[in-house]
Amino acid sequence: MDLVINPPQEVFNQLVTLTSTTHGWAHQFYDYKYYKDAYDGFWFVAVLDKSKGPTENFVAGGLLCRWDVKNGSPLYGIGMFYTKEEYRGKGHGKPVFQKMMDIVGEDNCVLTAAVDMSQKYADVFGFTKMPPYWHLEAEIQPGKVKVPEDLSGEYTTKNWKEVDEKDLEAYDLTICPRDRKKKTRLWFEQDEVYARVAFDSSQKIVGYCAIRVVSLNRLCAAPFYAENPEVAARLLADMTKEIPNFKKFDKLITWYPAINENLEKLLSRFFPKDAFHIKVDFRTQFTKEFIASRDDVVYSVACSTFQFV
Repeated sequence: MDLVINPPQEVFNQLVTLTSTTHGWAHQFYDYKYYKDAYDGFWFVAVLDKSKGPTENFVAGGLLCRWDVKNGSPLYGIGMFYTKEEYRGKGHGKPVFQKMMDIVGEDNCVLTAAVDMSQKYADVFGFTKMPPYWHLEAEIQPGKVKVPEDLSGEYTTKNWKEVDEKDLEAYDLTICPRDRKKKTRLWFEQDEVYARVAFDSSQKIVGYCAIRVVSLNRLCAAPFYAENPEVAARLLADMTKEIPNFKKFDKLITWYPAINENLEKLLSRFFPKDAFHIKVDFRTQFTKEFIASRDDVVYSVACSTFQFV
């Protein structure tokens, strides 16, 4: 077994395929390039079986990024920590996680912890700073959507390319205190990513939504922010028109903080009860400092890999 950093694309492709088929994680092969380009530091730490070929040698691995800001401390993020089923229980994941924590050192680090791993991350690795609530996952059947006829006419949406970049950046800073301009633009520019920005009658930004195509013929809302339920409804309605063949996808996935009770109400306006399922999915946990965000307006987080809002 070899411990390597930033192995070839074929290894990342294995991680995406394995996590999608066994856990339903929502990624694309091109995310590898996105993480390298978007963050100030990036490490894909993996254990490989050197006796196997480049398309089947993945054993265990995880992703680590460093996110710098002006006049502030770096924030590290850990995501996609995974061990192939046949290798579990043999200690292969430990050197991966330890290597990532060695790189983090004394700086703040965040991860999205699955229900069965949350306490271990807190007890063993010090991810003890967290909100009192979990993030939920909604799995939705796009084919059963029915846009309601009573949508408010107060709000409109535009394709993100028609929106002043500085205005969108300023709005985003009201939700997340860390500057994400570069990350957001690169995210929107990826293949099969659709994004719209919502405005009120005075042309003030009041939300935005990006939905992208991910593995296994699914859609993933990331992110989806709205100042109130009517803004969310307008965004969702317009996104169903923006995405080609929206109804032909098997699932639409969102991850949202449990304190936002409006998400379930929103889905009930667009879908019958048998068309969506909600479950507890993860908790956002930090090592040194909990970074607060406006979770009450979050209908889906930006990315379950590194983002905390």
